[in-house]
Amino acid sequence: MEDSHQCRVAVYGAGAIGCLLAARLAQAGCEVTMIARGQTLAALRQRGVGLTAEGVTRHYPVRATDDPRQVRDADYLILAVKQQALDDIGARLAPMLAPQGAVVPAVNGIPWWYLATLDNPLGGAPLQSVDGRGILGRALPLDRVLGAVVYIAANSTAPGIAAQNARNNLILGEPDGRSTTRATRLAGLLRASGLQCEVSGEIHQAVWIKAMGNATFNPLSVLANATMEAMVRDPYLGKLARAMLGEYLALGQALGLALPVTVEQRMQAAASAGAAKTSMLQDAQQGKPLEIDALVGAMIEIAAKLNLDMPYANTVWGLIRHRNLSAGST
Repeated sequence: MEDSHQCRVAVYGAGAIGCLLAARLAQAGCEVTMIARGQTLAALRQRGVGLTAEGVTRHYPVRATDDPRQVRDADYLILAVKQQALDDIGARLAPMLAPQGAVVPAVNGIPWWYLATLDNPLGGAPLQSVDGRGILGRALPLDRVLGAVVYIAANSTAPGIAAQNARNNLILGEPDGRSTTRATRLAGLLRASGLQCEVSGEIHQAVWIKAMGNATFNPLSVLANATMEAMVRDPYLGKLARAMLGEYLALGQALGLALPVTVEQRMQAAASAGAAKTSMLQDAQQGKPLEIDALVGAMIEIAAKLNLDMPYANTVWGLIRHRNLSAGST
């Protein structure tokens, strides 16, 4: 890869996170292509991608298409879609990459590449909850994956426009822990755009620490119709959240992870989000399918494989799963 203006980035998905990252990378001088549909596609073609920050909305030129076959030679392919959509697009991803290009899954929960790149008691068998048919594992060689953990608070205000809120931090890392040019290159571009980004040699730890919060606060927010701040401050929800975080912390340790975090630290991190709504609560309020399998189901599946009892997490999983089924989602 060469200078930033020659860096080619494709962003698959044009929700809040996809638009924000596309806008930031276009701002940094990258050549950005977005894969989108419907009104969002039309808006991107007409105005470019919009980003509202500090009360000001700016638009940045991007190429937009609804046909992944029109995208080739991407140095970075950022996946900004829900985990449940990855099965449908998995086979289309590899041809979009340059010979040394990397896939960057900006997804929540446990990603498909996780166990296959981690020394753990379960080996590398795919999780049914995130890649049950093995499509992603077959379509994308593991050496093409650059791990990512996204701590960005953003929401879509109109088709093709994202509003950035308080949080703006990302963590990148190679699944094998190596220091690579492609990781430092992307981190530099993101920092140049105004985001905070670090490269970690322990990306599995970073993914799990984020996933603990996702598996706890996302389902609780839907079941209680509560913001992050409300869940932390409410004595009953707070007690339940602490119990679930403790179970997920023990689960990560049983998987072989050395996790430099405590339950109280995760609670403090949740409190720092203020009155923000989780992504799952936003989806629920908009009548969209909930991303329960990747965010919660994968953790429950790992616990079952390890024969680890998690009564609080299992109870919440049963409730959110039934809520999802009764709402007509799968």
